[in-house]
Amino acid sequence: MKKFRYTLLATLALLSASSCKKYIDVNTNPNAPVTADASALLPPIQAGMARGVWFDSRYIGQYAQVWGSSAANNVWDEEGYLPATDNNGEMWRTVYFSLGQNITLLWQDALPKKKWDYVAVGYALRAWGWQTGGDLYDHMIVKEAFDPSRLTFDYDDGSVVYAEVVKDCQIALNYMNLAIKTDGQTISPTLAKGDYMYYGDRKKWIKFIYAILAQNALHLSNKASFSPDNVKKYADSSFVNNGDNASVECKGSQSGDSNFWGPSRGNIGAYKQSDFIVRLLDGRIFTGSTIPNYTLDPRIKQIISASKDGVYRGVIGTNGDPNAVDATTLVPYLFGDGVTTYPTTAPFGQRYIYNDNSRGVLMTYSEIKFFVAEAMFKKGDLAGAYAAYLDGIKGSLDFVSNPPQATALAGNQKFITDAAITAYLQGPCVKQSASALTLADIMQQKFISLYVWGSLEAWADERRYNYDTNIFQGFSKPGTLYPDNGGKQVYLVRPRYNSEYIWNVPALKTFGGLDPDYHTKKPWFILP
Repeated sequence: MKKFRYTLLATLALLSASSCKKYIDVNTNPNAPVTADASALLPPIQAGMARGVWFDSRYIGQYAQVWGSSAANNVWDEEGYLPATDNNGEMWRTVYFSLGQNITLLWQDALPKKKWDYVAVGYALRAWGWQTGGDLYDHMIVKEAFDPSRLTFDYDDGSVVYAEVVKDCQIALNYMNLAIKTDGQTISPTLAKGDYMYYGDRKKWIKFIYAILAQNALHLSNKASFSPDNVKKYADSSFVNNGDNASVECKGSQSGDSNFWGPSRGNIGAYKQSDFIVRLLDGRIFTGSTIPNYTLDPRIKQIISASKDGVYRGVIGTNGDPNAVDATTLVPYLFGDGVTTYPTTAPFGQRYIYNDNSRGVLMTYSEIKFFVAEAMFKKGDLAGAYAAYLDGIKGSLDFVSNPPQATALAGNQKFITDAAITAYLQGPCVKQSASALTLADIMQQKFISLYVWGSLEAWADERRYNYDTNIFQGFSKPGTLYPDNGGKQVYLVRPRYNSEYIWNVPALKTFGGLDPDYHTKKPWFILP
C-alpha cells in the first residue's frame, strides 16, 4: 500500500510537470509575443506624440489666440477650462501612456541587443515629453513615474522636470554617438524599420535632441541663470533647413492614419482664424497701417482663408464670429477661400498642412532660428539677432511654400514663387536693418511661423512675456475671463482629470492643484 501511494504520487508529479509544460506551450503565441521588438513599439509611440500635440492644440490655440470659436464666450476663449473632463489633457496621456511604459519596453528589447540608436531615441522622446509637458503643467510626476509598485504618485515641480529634460537629452546623445561609433552608420536600416520621423537617420536625431536642448534653454529667459550663448550653441548643432524638421508621417489612407487637420478627420471646422494672425499677415501690425494689404505676405493665401467676399477676417477674443450667419462674410474654414463645408473629395489637394497626408509637425528650422534671434537680441548682439531673424522668416516662407507630406520631411510644391519671397523680404513687414529690429518683430514673425502646428510654443512665448501687448501687438485680452480666474489670465493646464483628479487627489493638494484658480498660477519656467 505504501509502495502504491509513492508510485501514485510520482505519477501525479510527472503528470503535473507534463501538464505544466503543455500549459506553457499552448500559451506561448508566436503571433503575440510577451516581449516586443523595439521597431514594433516605436511607431505607435511617435504617433502618440503627434496626437498629443494635435488634440491639445485645439484648446491651447484658443489661449494663444492662434484661432478662436465662432461662438461668443467660448470657455477656452475666456481662458478657462471644462471641469471634470479630459479636454486639454491629452499631452498628460501622451507623456505617461503613449510614451510611458512603452519606452521602457522599447529599452528592454534594445539594451540587451545593443540597439543603441533605439535606446537613444527612447531618451530623446522622453526628453521631448518632459519639455512639452513641463511647459503646460509645471508640476509633473518625474521621480516616481513609471513605478509599477505605486498606485498614487508625488509630484515634482518645474525645476525637476526641466532638469530631467537636460539629463535625458545628454543620455540620448551619448547612446546615439555610441551607435554611430559601433557600426559607422549614420543611417541605420535597423532603426529605419520602426522610425516614422527620421527613417533611421541618426544625424537628424542628434539635431532633434539639440533642438530640445535649445528650447529648454530659451524658455528659461526670465531667470538670472539664462544663457543666450547656450541657446545659440544648442541651436547651431540643430536643424540647418526644413529637411531636418521633426515631424511624424501620416499616410492619409483612412481616418485613423490621417493628419488631424486634414479634411477626412473633420476636426478644424469649429476653429476660426484669429484677428491676430489676420492682422499680422495683412500687414497692419507690422506697418502700422489701418488698411489691410493682401499682397504683402505670400503666406496669407496659404495658411488662412478669405471670406466669400474676398475679405480676410478673424475672431477677436471672446467675441466669436459676428458674421456667423452670413455665408458671404463669415470666417471660413482654413482649407480654402470662402469654403464653409469640408472639401472631403480632395484629401491631398489642400494647401499648407491641411491634407490628410500632411505630416504631424513637432519642431521646425524656422522655430529654431527664432530661438536664436530672441536669445541674441536679449544678449545685445543685434547683428546676430538680425541674421537669425531673417533666416527664421526665410525658413517659414520655405516651409509654407513646401509643406511636408507623407514620407517627405520637406516638400517641393513651391506654392510661393521666388519673386514673392524676395518681395516680402524687401517689403515693409520685414525690418531692413539690425538697428531697426525689435523684440516684437522677432516674436510675431515666430508666431506666424508656428501657425496651427505650433500653438503650444506660441502660448509658452506669450506666458514668458506675461501676454505683453507691446510684444504681441495683435493679442487682445478677453473682454470676459472665466469666472474662476478671478480676473487673472491663464498660465497653466491642469493635470489630466481621469487620472489625477480621480486617483491622486492628496498629491494635488500639496501644491494647490484643487484651487479653483490653479490654472492662473505662473509656472516655474517663466518665473525670475
